[in-house]
Amino acid sequence: KADGSISTIWNEAHGLGCDARNASFVATAASLVHTTVALDQSQATITMTGPATKWFGVGFGAQSMCIKPYGDTCPGGGPYAIIVIGDGANVEERKLEDHGPGVVLQASIKVVTNKVANGARTVVLTRALAGITEKHYTFNPAEQSVPFINAIGCSLQFAQHCDRRPGTLSFLALEQPTCVCRSGIEGTIGGSAFNYHCDPYPASDLISTKNPTCSVQTYQGGLQCCRDGQLLLDEDQPSPWPGKTLTYNMKFRFYFKEFAPNRFQNTVWLVHIAQAEYDIVKCAPGTPPSECVQVNKAQFKVVDMMTNCSSKGSFTCTGIGSNDPSATAGIKPIIISPHCHAPTCLSMELYNADTGELICGAKPIHGTGSELFNEKDYVNIPPCVWGDSEGLRKPPLLPLSTNLLAIKRCNNTFGHIGEMGHWQMRGIVVQRSPDAQLSRVDVLI
Repeated sequence: KADGSISTIWNEAHGLGCDARNASFVATAASLVHTTVALDQSQATITMTGPATKWFGVGFGAQSMCIKPYGDTCPGGGPYAIIVIGDGANVEERKLEDHGPGVVLQASIKVVTNKVANGARTVVLTRALAGITEKHYTFNPAEQSVPFINAIGCSLQFAQHCDRRPGTLSFLALEQPTCVCRSGIEGTIGGSAFNYHCDPYPASDLISTKNPTCSVQTYQGGLQCCRDGQLLLDEDQPSPWPGKTLTYNMKFRFYFKEFAPNRFQNTVWLVHIAQAEYDIVKCAPGTPPSECVQVNKAQFKVVDMMTNCSSKGSFTCTGIGSNDPSATAGIKPIIISPHCHAPTCLSMELYNADTGELICGAKPIHGTGSELFNEKDYVNIPPCVWGDSEGLRKPPLLPLSTNLLAIKRCNNTFGHIGEMGHWQMRGIVVQRSPDAQLSRVDVLI
């Protein structure tokens, strides 16, 4: 209600819906920054309360510094955030980076009030629901909840935060009924949000097989314990490097051929990640070693790997119109690399589920000698490669509607965490019209 009170009723009248399409909504979350967001049909009113002696901010649409982690990458960067700096007169809108300050955006907010009482600063802001650019967050009154992150600094000057936490804004309709639904048990690990995050079948079978990685109650460890600023040590001990930044160097070697116009074809980066990580569960006691095999499956379509955007925005973009069957006939794979952790990896297979044809099958090759790449205990997992060179198969055309079946087998004599099963590919987007222009230029590396 408008006065902030809430009436809760157990609804036994089945068939009665919650129609709040023309309502105004409000959500409040008490965290490091006490945040209230009120939405009407055109405007958002945002009230933020934080310490008067420190900067504070709220980022909308994510519960971490990455909007949508893609395996161990963050192609979309961090969320849109509102930062209150100094005496509150300076309020910035930023597009954050993954664990970085990001860039200041064009202003779209209006500061209505800025007051200090009892050591706390309260700032009331208004802005349009729709973001003025793609980097600005767009509030959607139809969404019942919005994930957010909030942080406070160490001083009034904007710099590395001293504390940060995730949260959720759950919106209720004003003066109208709101349906309340259970979305699963949530929690945090080291202050970072952990949601019920496994995709349901057929995108993944991890929920149906009760894999421990799917739930915060059963999570054993992995990427969720490896956030920025966290240290993983051999023992439960304080950091040996308090307040210091560890620096390391990496060396890369790139092989290339001179550009030849008649040989050049654009390629795109394609990936299927049903789950960034999962657990290999130890086989039952008494199971014969030959039968200690964990099998996981996933089904998806070629179009699921296509991202309709320009390469200027992200390396995961496959081009404007690339997911439109009227403009794109499909893809031709050039290289498919299964992401399979050795030495437990037994095999990975990718099938055309419509025809039953094996598109790519990979098994580890274990070294037996001392020569380069055949050293004893060296494990090589070769990719599948197509092309026009002698000895290579011609790449098949996979229409956007093609159904794919991925099967992965791992030895589970011993259990372990942090297993991955991505399909990382590069391919050519095949246009239906030779005059069509897809916004993507890449080199095959």
